[in-house]
Amino acid sequence: MDADYRVPTVRQIRSRLRLRHLDLLEALHAARSVHKAAARLGMTQPAASKLLVELEEAFGVPLFIRSRRGISHTPYGEALAQKAGVLLADLDGARNEIEALTRGATGRVRAGVLQVVLPVLVPRALARMHDTHAGITVMLQEGTNDVLLAGLARGELDCIIGRLMPGAAQAMFRTEVLYEEPIYVVARVGHPLARSSRVTAATLAGQSWILPPPDAPLRQRIDAYFAEQGLTLGVPLAESVSLLANEVLLRSTDVLSAMPRGVARHYARLGVLTILKFKPSWSLPPVGVVLRSDVALSPALQFFLQAVRDEAAGLEEQAERE
Repeated sequence: MDADYRVPTVRQIRSRLRLRHLDLLEALHAARSVHKAAARLGMTQPAASKLLVELEEAFGVPLFIRSRRGISHTPYGEALAQKAGVLLADLDGARNEIEALTRGATGRVRAGVLQVVLPVLVPRALARMHDTHAGITVMLQEGTNDVLLAGLARGELDCIIGRLMPGAAQAMFRTEVLYEEPIYVVARVGHPLARSSRVTAATLAGQSWILPPPDAPLRQRIDAYFAEQGLTLGVPLAESVSLLANEVLLRSTDVLSAMPRGVARHYARLGVLTILKFKPSWSLPPVGVVLRSDVALSPALQFFLQAVRDEAAGLEEQAERE
């Protein structure tokens, strides 16, 4: 590949390139044989060879190396084959979207969800989408961040909605921030601290707590906060990230717990828990969406994500008013 090649201009390439060329490139990439690629496309080998020559002339570089064993990509061919796959997938996605629109949008979305979005954001998004696209079914899979990311990477999930933890920064994923969400301290209704306006770090350190496990980011932030204040928390009553278990324990004891703003306000509106008048600086990554960077979005997934975005914006506006 030491030869100097003169690559045509974009306009010249567009004037020569046809979708059939991309189909052939994809088939050659999979079959590694002109004969097999031609059979896959339902054409003769001479016709496929002619298309390949046209394709190489269009880009001005050799795309494959021919041998008795078949063909292999040059670096130029490998790069072009990857782009061709994306272009054809986008075209398929556009076709599917148009078909879905003509049929009233039906489909299935497989969404991984973290607990932070389960009580409020996801139910509201599902209700919104049902009003406009009742033919779309969303399968919800709850799990830890690592488990859900692995499922997304394998193609078992279409998206993840939750807190954007570091693993989502991998090159194969793309992320979209929905909103930042502070942490609130909550207790049962009628807790001795419920009406106090003088809750301090020392006051909180003297209480019994339900805390996340030691390796959870929120637990590490809480422990660091009290350490910075020269304080330590006692042994927690429980270590749990289960919203259901935490709610039951909070209602039946005088323990405290830390919850994301949306979850805390949800329980407060239901009259189940109360939010203490103490706003700790326990920041965590924002809430957002994780998608595969190399996969085109289906129409059903696009409708679902738009419902999620709309409800996320509404939650932000509501938080600003309150």
